[in-house]
Amino acid sequence: MFNKTSFSKLFSLILFFSLILFSSQAFAQRNNSRSNNSRSQTKTSQGVVSKGKKETKTMDNGRSETRDDRMDDRQDAREERAEDRQDAKEERAEDRQDAREERAEDRQDAREDRWEDHHKRYAHLHRHGAVVVTLPAGHTRIVVGTTSYYYYGGVYYSYGPNGYVVISGPLGAHLVVLPTGYVTVSVSSVNYYYFYGTYYRYDPVAKVYIVINAPTGVEVPALPNGYTTAVYNGQTVYVVGTVRYRPVHRHGMTVYVVL
Repeated sequence: MFNKTSFSKLFSLILFFSLILFSSQAFAQRNNSRSNNSRSQTKTSQGVVSKGKKETKTMDNGRSETRDDRMDDRQDAREERAEDRQDAKEERAEDRQDAREERAEDRQDAREDRWEDHHKRYAHLHRHGAVVVTLPAGHTRIVVGTTSYYYYGGVYYSYGPNGYVVISGPLGAHLVVLPTGYVTVSVSSVNYYYFYGTYYRYDPVAKVYIVINAPTGVEVPALPNGYTTAVYNGQTVYVVGTVRYRPVHRHGMTVYVVL
C-alpha cells in the first residue's frame, strides 16, 4: 500500500521525467526550426546569388553586345570613309583626264583655226610669180641697195618688163610693223616671224624687222599661192622662189618644213 510519502515521491519523479521529456521535445523542435530557417536562408542566399549571377551575366552580355555594335559601327564608318576617298580619287582622276582631253582638243582646235586662218588670209593675195599691171593703192616703195621694190599688206612686188611681179621679200628689206596675220616660228630656240613666204628677224638696235633667208628646219602652217612642186632626194617637195619645203603631217594637219 502506498502511503502519501511514496505517492508524493512518485508524482515528483513523474513530473521530473515529464519536464525532461518536454524540454527534449522543445529543444528538438527549436533545432528543427533553426535547421529549417538555416536551410531556407541558404536557399534564399543561393537564390539571390544565382539571381545576381544571372543579372551580372545579362549585364555582361548587354555590354558585350554594345561593344560589338560600336565595333560594327566603327568598321562601317571606316569602310564608308575608304569608299568615299576612293570615289574622290576616281573623280579627281576623271576630272584630270577630262581636263587633259579638253586642253588637247583646244590645242587641236587652235592649230586648225590658225591653219584655216592662214589659208583664208592668203586666199585674196596675189600668188607668187603673178604679174600685175597696177600696184595696190597705198603701196610703199622700198629700196634695198640700188633696187626698188614695192610693198603692200605683206606682199612684195618687183618691177619687170610686163608689169609688177609678186615675189618673196628681198633680203635686207625691213619693216617697222609686221603684216597683219604673221606667225612666230622658231628653230633652235630662236624666234622668227613669217608671212606669205617671207621670213623676218627682229633687230633690237634698229627696232625694225629685217627680211632674212628661210631658216632651215623651221615649220610654217601654210605656203603662199603659186608654189610649185619638185622631186628632191626622191621625195616630192614644194618650192617657193628658191626655198624648198617638205610636207609633214602633224595632229591631222599638214605643216611645211624648210629644207
